[in-house]
Amino acid sequence: MGSQSGFLRSKLQALSSKIKQASVNGKWREVVSGYSEIQRAGIQLDDPFVFPIVFKACAKLSWLFHGRCIHASLIKRGFDSFVSVGNSSSDFYMKCGDFCSAMREFDCMTSRDSVSWNLIVFGLLDNGFEEEGLWWFSKSRVLGFEPNVSTLVLVIRSLRSCLDGEKIHSYVIRSGFCGISSVQNSILCMYAECDTSSVRRLFDEMSERDVISWSVVIRSYVQRKEPVLGLKLFREMVHEAETEPDCITVTSVLKACAVLEDIDVGRSVHGLSIRKGFDFADVFVRNSLIDMYSKGFDVDSAFRVFDETTCRNIVSWNSILAGFVHNQRYEEALKMFHLMGKEAIEADQVTLVSLLQVCKFFEQPYPCKSIHCVVIRHGYESNEVALSSLIDAYTSCNLVDDARTVLDSMVYKDVVSCSTMISGLARSGRPDEAISVFCQMKDKPNEITVINLLDACSLTADLRKSKWAHGVALRRGLATTDISVDTSIVDAYAKCGTIEIARRTFDQIPTKNVVSWTVIISAYAINGLPDKALVSFEEMKREGHTPNAVTYLAVLSACNHGGLIAQGLMIFKSMFEDHNKPSLQHYSCIVDMLSRAGEIDTAMELIKNLPEDVKPGASAWGSVLSGCRNRSKNGIIPSEAIAEVLELEPLCSSGYVLASSVFAAEKSWDNVATMRRLVKERKVRVVAGYSMVLEGTITRRFLAGEKLNQSGCELNDVVHSLHRCLRLDDSEGPLKLC
Repeated sequence: MGSQSGFLRSKLQALSSKIKQASVNGKWREVVSGYSEIQRAGIQLDDPFVFPIVFKACAKLSWLFHGRCIHASLIKRGFDSFVSVGNSSSDFYMKCGDFCSAMREFDCMTSRDSVSWNLIVFGLLDNGFEEEGLWWFSKSRVLGFEPNVSTLVLVIRSLRSCLDGEKIHSYVIRSGFCGISSVQNSILCMYAECDTSSVRRLFDEMSERDVISWSVVIRSYVQRKEPVLGLKLFREMVHEAETEPDCITVTSVLKACAVLEDIDVGRSVHGLSIRKGFDFADVFVRNSLIDMYSKGFDVDSAFRVFDETTCRNIVSWNSILAGFVHNQRYEEALKMFHLMGKEAIEADQVTLVSLLQVCKFFEQPYPCKSIHCVVIRHGYESNEVALSSLIDAYTSCNLVDDARTVLDSMVYKDVVSCSTMISGLARSGRPDEAISVFCQMKDKPNEITVINLLDACSLTADLRKSKWAHGVALRRGLATTDISVDTSIVDAYAKCGTIEIARRTFDQIPTKNVVSWTVIISAYAINGLPDKALVSFEEMKREGHTPNAVTYLAVLSACNHGGLIAQGLMIFKSMFEDHNKPSLQHYSCIVDMLSRAGEIDTAMELIKNLPEDVKPGASAWGSVLSGCRNRSKNGIIPSEAIAEVLELEPLCSSGYVLASSVFAAEKSWDNVATMRRLVKERKVRVVAGYSMVLEGTITRRFLAGEKLNQSGCELNDVVHSLHRCLRLDDSEGPLKLC
């Protein structure tokens, strides 16, 4: 018996050593097979330190059934009273996803130590049960158990309230954990999410900072839209602190460069990433480089980075696709999308948003509907960004009713979707519906919403509605605080014909910029006050604002419609002196100005001598044609102008109408008939001009060439209203001629 007992004891020791050695080497199957061999030999294993190893092996292998069997045998033999066995079995159940068994084992433990509490709290937090994990952490603190570093880090990362974060920060300081870098960095991350003002203060108080500390603060600056401070801290990190950046740091810095559109710094960071080996090793860095180059308007470099990327993911494809769209290279964006299909890359909601921008540019209604089908089929209907982009694309393609259907189908109509719908309705000439959508909004409007509302109100030419929208801006605290809103208010009043109110509103803008000055100049131009437009233009320059291309277009338009030929030509000449290269619109405006003044030959000479990169458009030729209509001219110039206009815009009705007018002035009725036949053959939709008269709360619309279906009395009433409108002052009278 003694020899048999000694043999079993030596075999048990050998198998126990084998199990421990297999655990050290990470050979988990050998651990379980060694334990099974002990069981088959009928040897009573009395070493409690072996059981945690066996449970760990079962957890690593995800062998839940084997672990349960081992646990059952230990309970039968009374080993469950050991704290180490209870901890290891609870940890095993947690790692295998059997949380109920883990909690039951924890509850059954007669004695617990700090390891027990750490295991249960860590397990819950690590598996995404934040509320339960934080509750058990609070309970363990009441009972006096201390967390370990790993658990404390998870607790800090799981906090959602800044107040709870401050409490944990106080506990960290009292408990002496503040010297541990991982804990400090976790607190930094926590403040970056909920209290950005405390991030830099805590960072400055840290005695030792590693690359994670620097990266967290740089990222917080970028996330709160202070990229300049983020880049400044990055330079301090590299040059003064001599801390080597990692992939996360480089990704944050590249995002800052993208926001600032600073491609020069972005290239320097690209060079740094190449030297550090991040360029090819990390897909996040590659995607950030694509995004940075795209937003810096160097999409060719972005494509080179994409083309050299071997480990592409859907973000890579979306980044380059969005890059082509951002740089208005829509045909190449379509090619990239077709290439995605060949590579078997399935489009997601981000891809669809970029595609909708392409459809919006090309004004293609059927692709919009196809994308809408994909949105429904893939269940993206809860994605507000995708639906807002769909609304925007539909309205751009003149499918306003479809856009409204999308908005009405949304469960939650956020401020972005409503703002997009308001803008689309206003663009489509349906301002009353746009105002109705605003009135139905549940979210508080932001500055974009108010700007779109003002645009809609200006289209109605109803002064009361514009004043109401102005009141909305005041109540929201956006008037006199947001220059974009203030500028839109000025524009709305100008389009309602109340130039005095527009000027008063403009004078109340605390800090004016080139856009606000351009709007007031344009306001004077459209209200037939070219002299005041020129005075405002000079005043703008005296105050140190440099006019841009749009400003020059506004003042040239004022000179054009005011017949100020000499001043217009002088301002056009000053564009070259101020190093502002005129565009086609500027040349077209000068051509129109000369044509209106009867200088048809001079206008033609200007068209013939345009720079090589500027091609005369339909508007320039149309101006010449309009001048020929008003003044008798030999048939060579009108014929050339007609041919150019109809070739450039074959589906636009204005060219045909102008041509007909010219032929009619020459009494060339055969050519008039030819123009009418072309309109029918080409199915050109003739859009007639109209005027509106606002009488009380009723808007009367008079379409050119329309026959009024009204009785003589009703027609007389309208005529009397018009006469009364002409006698009353515009700013005070109940009638407004639009």
